[in-house]
Amino acid sequence: MEKIVICADQSATRAEIAAISKMATVQIVAQVASLHLLEIWLQAQRADLAIIELSTLGTAESRVIFQMLEDLPLEETLNVLVLLENGIETKARASAAQLVSTGVVSLVPVDISENQLRCAISAIISGFNLSHPSVTEILFAQVDPAFDLVEPNSIDPLTPREVQVLNQLAGGLSNKAIAQALTISENTVKFHISAILAKLNVSSRTEAVSVGVRAGLVKL
Repeated sequence: MEKIVICADQSATRAEIAAISKMATVQIVAQVASLHLLEIWLQAQRADLAIIELSTLGTAESRVIFQMLEDLPLEETLNVLVLLENGIETKARASAAQLVSTGVVSLVPVDISENQLRCAISAIISGFNLSHPSVTEILFAQVDPAFDLVEPNSIDPLTPREVQVLNQLAGGLSNKAIAQALTISENTVKFHISAILAKLNVSSRTEAVSVGVRAGLVKL
C-alpha cells in the first residue's frame, strides 16, 4: 500500500485532499501544516508520495523541496505532487524547472477536478511524472525567442535509443517508468540521460526536452 503525506496550511484543505486521495491502494499516513513540518516529519517517517498545496512556488519553497529530496536515505524515493494556487513566481521558474527535471516532482494547478487529482495520484504511483499544460507553458516560456529553432546539425547526434529516451522524458516519465517502457534497466536509463544532457549541452531534463522539441527530435 502506497503511503501519502499531505501538506497544506489550512486544515480544511488538508481534509479535502485526504478525502479525494482515499483509494484502495493508498494510506494517508500524516497531515502537516507547513513545508517546515513536512521536512521534520520526513526525517523520521517514510512516505511514497507527498502532496503539497502551495499558494505559489517561489525560490524559498523550491529550496525546501530540494533539501527534502536530498536528505532522503539513498535507498528511498519520494514522489512529490505540488498543487499550485497562484502558479510559479517569475524569479522561481528556473528552480521549478530543476524540480521537474528530478523526475519525482509533478506540478499541477490546485483547481484541477477531483477526478483529475485522483488520476494524477494514480499515475505518479505507477511511475509517471506529470506536468500540467499550463505549468509546462510557464516553464518553457523561459526559452529566449531568439533561440526558438535549433539546427539538428548544431548538436551532437543522438543514437536511436537516446532519441527514444528523450521522447519518454517529454512524456513526463520517471526513470523507472522509462526503464519499464523500453525494457531496460534504470541504470541504463540514467546512462542515456547523462549522454543526452551532454550532447545537447544542457543541465536538466526540462532543458533537454526543450532543445529536443526545437531540433525536431521530440514528437509532440
